Amino acid sequence: MRILLQILFFVFVSMMKGQDADKLAGIPFNIENEKEIRIYQGPGIANGGKIFRIYLRKDENWSAELIQWFLPSYTGKDEFITIPPRVIQLKSKDNLEKAFITFEAMNIGYLPKEDLFKYKMSRSKAVYDNDEKEYVLSTREYIITDGIDFLVKYKSNNKENEFHYSNPESYLKDTPGIDEYESFMKVLKYIEANFNIKLD
Repeated sequence: MRILLQILFFVFVSMMKGQDADKLAGIPFNIENEKEIRIYQGPGIANGGKIFRIYLRKDENWSAELIQWFLPSYTGKDEFITIPPRVIQLKSKDNLEKAFITFEAMNIGYLPKEDLFKYKMSRSKAVYDNDEKEYVLSTREYIITDGIDFLVKYKSNNKENEFHYSNPESYLKDTPGIDEYESFMKVLKYIEANFNIKLD
């Protein structure tokens, strides 16, 4: 019975990881504010993740926060308990409106989805195939499974963008020069310097 409960627990955790972090973080799935940027980090193999948020509230004041959310915890008594998210109001070196515009200046509204530049993580060359008696394209793809994943949601009035990057820092170590990842790493470095937090 105990083994069955452990299996059920891991199945439940796997399903929860596939669910939206928004629900666990206590925020709406869709961006409802006129201007907002969300940068989701994790969860990977951890029991939760983080969301950096900067947004213009309905009262026309700016806010920036870091939300740490957690997967439900198995109590050992055939039940799970939900753990409330931890919300930290962030202090910014720059005025928050300026910070938002700085993100826009870093092209966060234009960074493309990862699928559009996946080819940059592979190496191709022409090789002679003895069986086919002709030259064929040989492609070697680099896949990194460790590191940190990020999902970004951006909205400014009627303009929106959303993209997911898998392990950008790790890919840049192995395959330098991917400008989309380099641009995104500048965004993360600005967050670290301006808000004194690290998304890892």
